[in-house]
Amino acid sequence: MEPVPARPVTAMFLGLIVGLGAAVILQQGGVWPMDKITTFLLPGLLGLVFVLLSRVRRPISAIPLAIALILLIAPVAYGLTGIGEARERGQLNGDCTVEAASDRDTTVVTDTSRSNPFDIDPEGGLSWFATSPGLITDHEWEIWVVIGEYELVVADGGEANKDMTTSNMGDVSDVQGYVEGLGFRSADQIQGIYEVGGFIDGEGGSCDGFGFVKIEAGFFGSIASWIALVLGLIALGIFGIVAFTERFRALPAGHDTRDHVVVGATSEGRPALEGGDVEPTETDADQPGDPQGDRDIRPRNDRSD
Repeated sequence: MEPVPARPVTAMFLGLIVGLGAAVILQQGGVWPMDKITTFLLPGLLGLVFVLLSRVRRPISAIPLAIALILLIAPVAYGLTGIGEARERGQLNGDCTVEAASDRDTTVVTDTSRSNPFDIDPEGGLSWFATSPGLITDHEWEIWVVIGEYELVVADGGEANKDMTTSNMGDVSDVQGYVEGLGFRSADQIQGIYEVGGFIDGEGGSCDGFGFVKIEAGFFGSIASWIALVLGLIALGIFGIVAFTERFRALPAGHDTRDHVVVGATSEGRPALEGGDVEPTETDADQPGDPQGDRDIRPRNDRSD
């Protein structure tokens, strides 16, 4: 039998999968949005932990270990930059204001944060009121949602502002219906904490900013959270098999085992007697030149005096 070497690169990828699954579950459960910490730092650290655990009582090659550690540098380093943003609050630039109200909460965008988002009932209503410091005409606007530091545009447009207004207001009675109107087919599957941002830019000025929104739902109330859970459990199970089972494997057929010492046996494989003598065999007795080779070996009772 020979020991099975560790597989640090495989362990790294399995750790990343488990970490990303945990990030999705935390976001969908309304615990934390998918930012640098959950999308990069958490998977990177879990990948590092998995690599270290895979080495327990196993031989490991330096090159695969170095490859795994080098690949983990990028997500961990980038994720660490998000620690300073953990307490970040919503922002508005350009002296604009945005207020919002739902069936559960009221807020000003600049009062929202990752740990204190604006709470929205997906089956309830929503209203908002926004102002600009001056008249903005011939403008364009855009609204996006941040997923893992990537901006997903969910709505955009523009107009001449013929009414010459410096404010905008609106309300919807059904948030799910409004979200479906933006192009999402399954609005009931959208839940969790999101960073929502946008801008307006035209003649006379511009404004931009972002805030944090929480769409309330059950902890495992979406397909995304269940998919993340299943994939994470599968990756965790594979890691358990790779890291903690099959520590030894049989030697290849025909492998020279002369260098392997077996306690209680001689180099010829015959059992040893006390004192180090080797028990004679019938084959030994028939060897040429053996003084006992010509003796008639019979049961003791059959011998004559």
